[in-house]
Amino acid sequence: MNVTKIKELLKESDATQVEQYIAYLESITNAKNRDKTLKNPWMKYRKDEWLARVFKAVEADGLVFDGKNITLQSTGVSYNYQAYKNKMLLVYPETIFDVSIVHKNDAVQFGKESGHIKYSHSIADPFNQDEQSIIGAYCVLKNKRGEFLTLLSKKDIDKHRQVAKTQTIWKNWFLEMAMKTIVKKACKQHFNDIFQDIETLDNENYDLEKLEVISAECLSEKQVSEITDLMNSINNFSEEAFLKWVKKDSVELILTQDYEKVKNALVAKQKQGGVS
Repeated sequence: MNVTKIKELLKESDATQVEQYIAYLESITNAKNRDKTLKNPWMKYRKDEWLARVFKAVEADGLVFDGKNITLQSTGVSYNYQAYKNKMLLVYPETIFDVSIVHKNDAVQFGKESGHIKYSHSIADPFNQDEQSIIGAYCVLKNKRGEFLTLLSKKDIDKHRQVAKTQTIWKNWFLEMAMKTIVKKACKQHFNDIFQDIETLDNENYDLEKLEVISAECLSEKQVSEITDLMNSINNFSEEAFLKWVKKDSVELILTQDYEKVKNALVAKQKQGGVS
């Protein structure tokens, strides 16, 4: 990562936001301390031009790439549910949100009368809730465009989890990801004209059918780790030449059908050139 180059590419952008972005990039790569183990090895394959491009895309949407609500993952850019809410409030600042996870034994009722959403949610046991007790989620949006209710069952939430390209996030932050899933569905379903750019950039921006295809075709996290370890073990290895050979921008995009071929080629290279 070349900080000077990234700053030059972003010289027309807000200077404060650029500095915040650079600080975030350094924090996820340990760029200021080369003696430490490299954080997030996949960042090695993110070109400066790509890092500048995604910043500009976020900026063009009126949002801030803060490293909290909008972050980088091995699969690309990720927006949390707060980022989706922030975008909605930029366009419709009067919007009222109510997003909640529903647990077993909660009493929930929904209705609609003359375009107005009417609902109630009585929480049965607010201090004794876990993932196993979740039965669904809902999002209520109210602004000058109308009142909108979106529902997801636990089964539907699990479907989104199953086709996500990065399972670690779901494992560690299930509640936050479930909240994002219901907010994202509500925004996409009722305000697609506003969120289409975010949908394009968000690393989980796929409908279920497309996600199933991508999940099936791309390498698993374990396979990505194996390929990355092999690359790092080879003396004088050219990452740029390797990615050019596989015709991908990153290891994560290599197809499962090419895994054995790529792995065998790296093993042969390792034997020829020795290990670092």
